[in-house]
Amino acid sequence: MRIAALALMALASACAGTPDTTPVNHRLAAMPPQPVVELGVDGDAIALALSGGGARAASFSYGALLQLRDMKDASGKRLIDRVALVTAVSGGAITATYFGQHGADGLDGFRSAALDKDWQSTLHTSFAAPNNWMRLLQGGLNGPDHLAEWLDREVFKDGRMRDLPNQPRIIINATDLYTGAPFAFAAPYFQAVCSDLSDVRLADAVAASMAVPLAFRPIIIETFPKDCPSQLPAWVDEAAKDRTRPMLLRETAKAFQLYRDPDRMKYVHLTDGGVADNFGLSSLITIRHASQTPYGPFSPRDAVKIRRMTFLVVNAEATPGGDWAQDAKGPDGMSLVDAAMTVSINAAKRVAADAFAGTMAEWERELIEYRCALPTEEAKRLGAGADWNCRDVKFKLDVISFRDLPDDQFKELGGLPTVVSLPTEQVDHLIAGGRRAIESNEAVRALTR
Repeated sequence: MRIAALALMALASACAGTPDTTPVNHRLAAMPPQPVVELGVDGDAIALALSGGGARAASFSYGALLQLRDMKDASGKRLIDRVALVTAVSGGAITATYFGQHGADGLDGFRSAALDKDWQSTLHTSFAAPNNWMRLLQGGLNGPDHLAEWLDREVFKDGRMRDLPNQPRIIINATDLYTGAPFAFAAPYFQAVCSDLSDVRLADAVAASMAVPLAFRPIIIETFPKDCPSQLPAWVDEAAKDRTRPMLLRETAKAFQLYRDPDRMKYVHLTDGGVADNFGLSSLITIRHASQTPYGPFSPRDAVKIRRMTFLVVNAEATPGGDWAQDAKGPDGMSLVDAAMTVSINAAKRVAADAFAGTMAEWERELIEYRCALPTEEAKRLGAGADWNCRDVKFKLDVISFRDLPDDQFKELGGLPTVVSLPTEQVDHLIAGGRRAIESNEAVRALTR
C-alpha cells in the first residue's frame, strides 16, 4: 500500500513538473537619479483604489473608469483626466495597469484584451485530480505559465514598469508571505530589496497581485543586500521603533530591514495583495511616509495647485452567500473555509482603510502648514494665482460598491464568484454597475459642479 502511494506521488510529480522559481527582478547596479515626480494636479484631483475580486473587480472598476471618462467638470475637463493616482489589488490591478499603459483613450481595448477571454477554463482548478496534488505540495495549482505568461502574452505585451507614466501614478499591490506586510511595486519597496523596478514586467507585477494562495504559486522577488549602492533611508529604522506610528507602517519598516539581512531573507515570496489589504491603501501610508516631506507623494507644484483631493475606493467585494446562517449547524467544511477567508480579508482591509484615513488627515494638515509657510514669491513660482488661499485644501475619502446599486443589481453582482473570467452577460452587468455607482456617487457629482 505504501509503495503504491509513493508510486502515485511520483507519477503526480512527473506530471506536475518542476515549478518555475525564477525571480522576476534584477539587481540595482547604481542608484538612479531621483527626479521630482509631477502628478499633474491642478485644482480638483482624484485618487482611486481599485479592490481585488478577480474578473468581478476588473469589470466593475472598468465600468467606473469609463464613467469617469464620460463625466466632465464645470470647465469641460473629463473627470478621468483629473485622476492623479491609482492604487490597485488583484483583479483591480489588471484594470489599473492597462489604464496606466494605454491611457484613458486606450481603455476601449481592455475588454477584448482581458475581459472577453475564457482564461478560467485553461487553469488547473480541481483539488481532486491526482495530477494537481503535487502542484499543491509545490505551492499552488498554477504557476507562471498560467498567470504571468498569460497576462504578458494576452494583455500587457512585454510592457515594463518603466512604461507606466507618472500621470496618473499606478501602484500595484501584493503581499509578502513571510512577513505578512503589504508589498507594492513602487520605489520605496524596490529600494529596500535593492532592485531595479523599471525593468520588471507589468505582467509579473500584476501576477504577484493576483496570486491567490493555493490557486497560484507565489511570484518571487530576489533581495540584493550585498554591495547595494544605497543604504536604507533613516526613516525605516525610525518607523520600526516609533510606537506612535500606524502598525502597518511599522510592520513594513521591519520587513524592509529583513530585506537587507541575507541571513533571514534571500527571496520575497509574493501572494495576492488582498491577503494584507484588499483596497491597496496600505502602500500609500508607506509611500507617503517615505517621501519625508509635508506634501509627498505630491510634488511642490502639485501641493500648491491642489484644492480638493477625492479618494474613491472602488470596492467589488462579494456579498455573503449560502443559507447556512439560517441553520444551527452552520457552514459545512468548504463554506467554513470560504467564510473564514472572507472574514480575514475584510478585517485586513478595514484596518488599512482606518489607518489610511488617519494618514490622510495628517497629510492634509501638514500640506496646509507647508503652503501657508511658503514665501509669496515661491508660491507664485509654483503656480499660486492671485486669489490663492493657502488653507483652501480638502481631502475626502469615499467608498463605491455594489451596495450603492438597486437591490436586484446589488444581489446579482455581489453574488458573482471570484474567478479570473466571467461570461459576457455578467461582464456587461458589472461594467454597467460600475458606471452607475460612479454616476450616482455624491462625491463624484460634486466634482462636476
